[in-house]
Amino acid sequence: MEGKETTVVEFNSKKPSFSAPFVMYSNLRKNRELMKHFIKRDLKIRYHNSIIGYGWSVIEPLSLTITFYVLFAILSDNTDPYRPLTILLGLLAWALFAKTFSTGTYSLQRNASLIKRVYFPREIFLFSKCGYQIIHTSLSLFVIIPLLIIYDLVPTERILLLPIAIIMISMLALGLSFITSILQTRARDVEHMVNIFIRISFYLTPVFYPLDMITGGRIPEEYASVYLIINPMATYITMVRSAFTGESLGIPMENLAFTFGITIIIFWIGSIYFLRKERKAVKYI
Repeated sequence: MEGKETTVVEFNSKKPSFSAPFVMYSNLRKNRELMKHFIKRDLKIRYHNSIIGYGWSVIEPLSLTITFYVLFAILSDNTDPYRPLTILLGLLAWALFAKTFSTGTYSLQRNASLIKRVYFPREIFLFSKCGYQIIHTSLSLFVIIPLLIIYDLVPTERILLLPIAIIMISMLALGLSFITSILQTRARDVEHMVNIFIRISFYLTPVFYPLDMITGGRIPEEYASVYLIINPMATYITMVRSAFTGESLGIPMENLAFTFGITIIIFWIGSIYFLRKERKAVKYI
């Protein structure tokens, strides 16, 4: 097995750095059954010996929605007609990003024993965590059906924004975790730093409040544009909401294009960094 690992590593090292995402795609195709196994394993672990089982995918976001709905109703005079739905969709979209980012960060470290026994492309650990979170989010979305019926909302062509947003959220979280997973093998503090970052970002992102509370004239227009630039999740959460409510994004096209571009760049740089460093990083786990 050691000889096989050396051969694959040398093959990847000869690839131009710019082609890193394509190398990863090729690795995933060749090892897709292994990745499916990891995703199924995570699903079994989550619901193992659980009486409620899948119900927890519904209970968790619902309980948080009720909490933030009450707080938001007390602290804000915003007249969002779909407030419970707005909060619930924001929480689900944020959970996809936060959990993919956090679990990806420690995925190499937590699988050290397996990595030391057999070689396969290590990015599979991160992609399998992302795949699991996408499935979990998709299952959790069933909880919004009653709200769609209550508000008499029928999905329009804007529903296409949902898969686009999910893909971009996943790319953003993966791009960041490609970097932090490598750093985590050297310094265990990285995991804690990521968790702090996620908690702070939660309140700075329109998760339980609409985007127009920030960009709707409450701050100067130039600062609103900067906010959208440095916080891609604000755009993606708004896209998820628009997919179901049919409301306009209210985001300038240049900001939308810039957000997509930044996400792709982060993913690209992260993949390059991961493939360059993962061979040395596994020596520290």
